[in-house]
Amino acid sequence: MKKAIIAALLVLFCIASAFAASSAESKGTETVTVWHSAQGAAKDVFEDIARTFNETVGKEKGICIDAIYQGKANDVLTKVNAAMGTGTLADIAMMDATAATDMNHSSALVTIDRLGIDTSDILDCGISSYTSENGLLALPFNASALLYYYNKTIYDAAGVSAPASLDEMAAIAPKTASDCRVAFAGVPATFELSTFIGAQNGLSYMVDNRNGHDGGATKTLFDTEGTYKAFLEKWKKLFDTGVCSAISSGVTAEFTSGRAAAMLASSSNLASVISAVDGRFEVGVARVPVVNGKATGGTVISGGALFAFKDSEAVKTVLEYLVSPEVQAVWSEGTGYVPVSKKAYETESYKAFLEKNPLYKVASDALLDSNPGLANVWVPSAYSIYYSFQANIVDVLNGKDIDTAVKEMAATVNDAIAAYKAQNN
Repeated sequence: MKKAIIAALLVLFCIASAFAASSAESKGTETVTVWHSAQGAAKDVFEDIARTFNETVGKEKGICIDAIYQGKANDVLTKVNAAMGTGTLADIAMMDATAATDMNHSSALVTIDRLGIDTSDILDCGISSYTSENGLLALPFNASALLYYYNKTIYDAAGVSAPASLDEMAAIAPKTASDCRVAFAGVPATFELSTFIGAQNGLSYMVDNRNGHDGGATKTLFDTEGTYKAFLEKWKKLFDTGVCSAISSGVTAEFTSGRAAAMLASSSNLASVISAVDGRFEVGVARVPVVNGKATGGTVISGGALFAFKDSEAVKTVLEYLVSPEVQAVWSEGTGYVPVSKKAYETESYKAFLEKNPLYKVASDALLDSNPGLANVWVPSAYSIYYSFQANIVDVLNGKDIDTAVKEMAATVNDAIAAYKAQNN
């Protein structure tokens, strides 16, 4: 049924594109290889989109998408780096923001500017998050936003609503916990902190040069500006209630099983979370609770983007197709990712989808309302730093002095920045 719906939704776009395409005689088929990281239901949707392209626009223009699953986003980055200069590199690769530091200095990358793609229809925050001093590095595609997931059945029974701030989160925690259920499960890392810190004071960055986008990061800001300390103080207060669990794996399973009343997770998880809950309770989602009253910046766009490694009309055509309004609507409806196309929100299919599935609207509204200057953080050793933040936060929850923890975390990030610069100068 899902495949039939996807094909039906795409057919008008595909017919129109094929009609507008040149009717010149075929000169053979050019294959565009796309390495992707879409998993589960998203993998099925992405491969259906590729298949529809091949049967319509691709057939008319002599282009074929070869969509190859290569694991998680960090697996794709590893394979891209390994394939540099070998002649085996994909034409397009789906990776997340952690790849941006490497790609910004890669001679193999073909920027979106160089391809000449019109990005006026792409969300401003998406453009900001993948722009460096070298231009637009990638085309946002599988975009998402961090959300606060909660067990609405439990919240309604306790007479509480989703918290708007970390103080409110701490206040309601004892009311949503029980002997067999914690109020909240999880430990923030770089992904979550980009929003917790980025939203402070209207707009804040974790590192300088616009979170590393403008010439690369040279030092941390989360320590000198006090934004990380402000977060840690509130987070410690939350966990001092004694009813939260600082686990860093299996969080979603704790929530969907009912053993945790709330969690933080990407909006891209919404479809799978609802499916896993299977009606045992009502799922609620809300915007991320703010650190304090000065945190008005909004939510950082997350997820991933499409990086190009071949300068050709075929690659340009495939990328334009993947971010078109109709395709982005289909992608969002099938996965929970947020459409990166502004016009996708005006398609009749997406309007009807949101009317039937209002939870999906929370993430898109959060991004549309956010400061467009918010940007995900680009730092060297991104995955190592991700886990370092989690360990640092757990240390604070276990009693480490907050000022000491902030200094140690800043030293970890600054050392990684210095090491990277020494190796690349």
